[in-house]
Amino acid sequence: MESHCFSRDHRDKHIITRGNVDGIVSTAIFLNVHPDAKVTFVTSPSAGARALSLDGRSEDIYLVDLAPVPDLVEAVRSIRSDQTLTLVDHHPSSLSIECRTLVKEGVSAANVLFHHLHPDERLRKLVAVADLVEYMRTPLLDRQMRRYGRERVTHESMVLDFSWRLVIDDDRFRYYAAKQLSRGLWPSQVDSVKRRYIQVVNEKRWPRALAKVDRALKLRGPLGIMDEMNRNRTLYGFGTRALVEVAQRRGCEYAVMINPRGRYSSVSVRGIGSNSIDLGRFVEQFTIENGVDGGGHPQSAGGRIPTQSNNLFLDHLMERVV
Repeated sequence: MESHCFSRDHRDKHIITRGNVDGIVSTAIFLNVHPDAKVTFVTSPSAGARALSLDGRSEDIYLVDLAPVPDLVEAVRSIRSDQTLTLVDHHPSSLSIECRTLVKEGVSAANVLFHHLHPDERLRKLVAVADLVEYMRTPLLDRQMRRYGRERVTHESMVLDFSWRLVIDDDRFRYYAAKQLSRGLWPSQVDSVKRRYIQVVNEKRWPRALAKVDRALKLRGPLGIMDEMNRNRTLYGFGTRALVEVAQRRGCEYAVMINPRGRYSSVSVRGIGSNSIDLGRFVEQFTIENGVDGGGHPQSAGGRIPTQSNNLFLDHLMERVV
């Protein structure tokens, strides 16, 4: 999935964010306040840096849920002096970035953006969806569960999360879903979202993804590892979510996915035990010394490393967690 834009370049507001639930909800919040804004979905902070470098027109740019990796830090330095830039994140980082920074741990990026922009109060329920999918047990989530019921919030989170995974590269769907959600609707009230969710359920993609992970998972101490993605290309769009589910069932404290892509591998790590190390700091430090870029928050992190360093990555992680 590469970056895609869905509005004319002369519009003065621009949000650059990820294409997952947190990014879709963040976009809905942004569009509620700035309905004509330009939207760009990206797959990584480095892709976000490229999107930022291409925007020489927008006056007010928001980078949401994008860790300040070196590529992004450099891109920020290159923007025009009359452009205003705001970084909204829930990932602490040791790298400084020359822009207004709004970071709060323990909540989704959508939660941070909501309390900054103050959109329609009806979007609180969508923030709860983002918090739940991001494994953030927040006071806002608890209040929305009391108001609407735990089952409703949990179901709506699944509807939105399943829907975008049907076609991973379909950023047009993400934009129009966010546009409808910006009106304060539940995901199940948006026809295109509901249809995709039903298709994913009917095709049994989730149980098929779990079965595939279950066959491929390797156990190494407290780690549940899936490192043969080159031979298991598809998890029907569920990726690390399916890995985390199976690793939890197997009693692992960490879930690790390594996806070799030629010279470089993408790595994702999730802490699923009660005493997880700070994974964001670990991945950031490892990639500074041995990789390309990476980081995240304490229980969820990712990055790019040379494929020849895959085993070294696992060795260093084992040293930290045992």
